Amino acid sequence: MLSSMGMRVVWLARTGWMQSGVPPSIAETVGQHTFLASLIAIDIMGMLKTKNGTIDEGRTLKMVLIHDLVEGVTGDIPKWSSNRIKKHELEEEALTSSNVPNEITELWRDYEKGKSLEAKVARLSDLLATLKMALYYKEKSFDVESIEESTRREATRLLNELDLELEI
Repeated sequence: MLSSMGMRVVWLARTGWMQSGVPPSIAETVGQHTFLASLIAIDIMGMLKTKNGTIDEGRTLKMVLIHDLVEGVTGDIPKWSSNRIKKHELEEEALTSSNVPNEITELWRDYEKGKSLEAKVARLSDLLATLKMALYYKEKSFDVESIEESTRREATRLLNELDLELEI
């Protein structure tokens, strides 16, 4: 059920931070990450509306809110592992076995494909939230260089694709 998945993911510490030496007591949770990504999405949508005025804000924010929902079942699979397993298949199974409503499943699939404007903005928001925390943890002397670099690279690619100028 959706609410039980959501409850599990809210307090789940993000694995990448802990693998970088950030103690669980101060590691960002998936819930904190989602909240920050939502705030960033609001800012990005404001910039896009100024440029071209066409984005479904509700759909975008829903994507940001549910993009990590399956982690309530699968756990937060770090990049090293997700590059070596069939992560997408595992997450699809987590969705179907959890009786997630069709609307949520379709939003998640759209986010995962990353082709719609809303999905790109949601993904960029996710990346910028991660980058913001990487910079915070770097300032605290944690070894998050690889997370910072890969996140910055992907965020820059999406910024270019969306024709947005942000200093990151």
